[in-house]
Amino acid sequence: MFICDCHCDTLTELYKKNADLYGNEQHFDIKRQIALGGGLQFCAIFVPTPEFRYYGGLRYTLQLLDKYLQECKKLRAAGVDVLQVRTKADAADVLNHRAATLLAIEEGGAIDGSLEALRCLYELGVRAMTLTWSNRNDIADGVNEASSGGGLTVFGRKVVAEMNKLGMLVDVSHIAPAGFWDVIEASSKPIIATHSNAKGLCPHPRNLDDKQILAINANDGLIGVTFAGQFLEEDYHNACIESVYRHIDYMLNLMGNDDHVGFGSDFDGISHPPYNINGVQDYKPLVDFLSAKYSDATIAKITHQNVLNLLQKVL
Repeated sequence: MFICDCHCDTLTELYKKNADLYGNEQHFDIKRQIALGGGLQFCAIFVPTPEFRYYGGLRYTLQLLDKYLQECKKLRAAGVDVLQVRTKADAADVLNHRAATLLAIEEGGAIDGSLEALRCLYELGVRAMTLTWSNRNDIADGVNEASSGGGLTVFGRKVVAEMNKLGMLVDVSHIAPAGFWDVIEASSKPIIATHSNAKGLCPHPRNLDDKQILAINANDGLIGVTFAGQFLEEDYHNACIESVYRHIDYMLNLMGNDDHVGFGSDFDGISHPPYNINGVQDYKPLVDFLSAKYSDATIAKITHQNVLNLLQKVL
């Protein structure tokens, strides 16, 4: 079993608690990832709003980025085989390593309105960015501002163009609908919704409606189905492994293929996980459940191949 997971907020918790990436008491750690059979984990730097919605986010971002780099250095020193994915060649080599990570940012306020900062963060290893969290920033409006009808700003369009040029994944989770459609129009490369579910099953503002799901399919992008209970079920107490399956199955049937869906757990960023998913170790019962529903080829696509294929198209 090899799992590519497009979103977790573990770095924030490790930074706050001075804890280790290899082994900890959070939802995710490298030790459990390896025990499962390996995987690629997108590790997001979450920049809180409204504190850093416009300016001040870059310093906080660098603090968490330093935590990530120091943890990677400790893993290397301990002889733990964890690949840092930065290039297409790295993505092609992922399955030859015990585990891998990809550095991401959640909330475009991290760049403090600066394309120069974006380019510097790329040089430091960042390969994906969620354009906005649920509030407004200088790139676009988030879902909490959807009533404004605001989409990408002029600066936001420059950010998307620069991310395309650099080879960074443009993440539309959290963005308001108008901004979503602006990104679809503006991006020259496939996009990703790292942690979003189907609004047709659960009408949460953070979920994607059918037209958005089909647009990502047509864009050759990817949706990471998330484990946030309130995005899975209207009553999050009912969220479970079967709920995750229902959202995956809904998207596969709507798209008419199995090429554009993966996982985006949001481990360590969710307050209401499914009652039978309590951490990375529970990918095993989840995949066991899915294996009874789909072919081995489809399971391989959902668990890792779709994400690795997307990285080849974008990085």
